Amino acid sequence: MEALSNVLFNESLQPKSGIGIKLSTGTERIACLLFADDCLLFCKVNTTAYIKLKSVLDIFCKNSGQLINYHKSTLTFSTNATTIHQQVVAGIFNITHSDSLGKYLGCPVFQKRLNTSIFQELVEKAMAKLGGWKANCLSKAGRIVLIQSHLESLPAHTMQCFQLPIGVTTNIDRINREFFWKKNNT
Repeated sequence: MEALSNVLFNESLQPKSGIGIKLSTGTERIACLLFADDCLLFCKVNTTAYIKLKSVLDIFCKNSGQLINYHKSTLTFSTNATTIHQQVVAGIFNITHSDSLGKYLGCPVFQKRLNTSIFQELVEKAMAKLGGWKANCLSKAGRIVLIQSHLESLPAHTMQCFQLPIGVTTNIDRINREFFWKKNNT
């Protein structure tokens, strides 16, 4: 994967190559992000960039003997991409299009600002964890142990990656409090 990263980086340095994205002026382009055997590639919304990227990937596959699993691959576009460009790219790469990248390592991959709806699943998981427990059947000490061992550990990994919106943390705290003080019967 390092060889692919180097080739993509070198291509991103070429003027008008269209490979990679710039996060701000005065910085180098980011052509790809790699983690283990996963790769996130970036290019501009023009046919030249798509064809160049496809060419680089084809050469990499030929030289390395590795293959890209297009069935596990997903394309996603910025809001600047037209429907025509999206269809052209999907045809060139033969990959399905998705509006979001879903989750990666258990955390949502988002393309817009954080909001409470992105992390609503954490709140729903906290509610579901309590589904099988009756607060009035447990002592206060038992409820504390259940809250600390199960409910408070749910968002730990996500919180290592993102600062959760206040609405999400408030909801999780409310669920914990209500269970502790027996305000719900679950």
